[in-house]
Amino acid sequence: MGGAAYRINVQAISICLTLVYFAVACFSISSYREELEKSEVESIKRAIERAAVQCYALEGHYPPDLEYLEENYGIRINRAKYHCEYFVFASNVRPHINVIKKVGSK
Repeated sequence: MGGAAYRINVQAISICLTLVYFAVACFSISSYREELEKSEVESIKRAIERAAVQCYALEGHYPPDLEYLEENYGIRINRAKYHCEYFVFASNVRPHINVIKKVGSK
């Protein structure tokens, strides 16, 4: 009888360890995905900032809007996935740029 109980305990421990491993893997994937999304948002923001500064260096003024950057400086924004705020106070003042991932977008 002791052998059967031992086999049940080993199986139970094996199942528990598998579940713990699965939970840790799911948590790790979720954390990785969040970090990847944050880095995507930061990359887009930096690209817009670089294009705006390049425009200022070449043309003597910051671009009036994102569309200007898209048309003249090759910026491409997935507007279905990201919302970009671009606020210009004056043509010689660096614009405020904010990029937000839209809820529910993949």
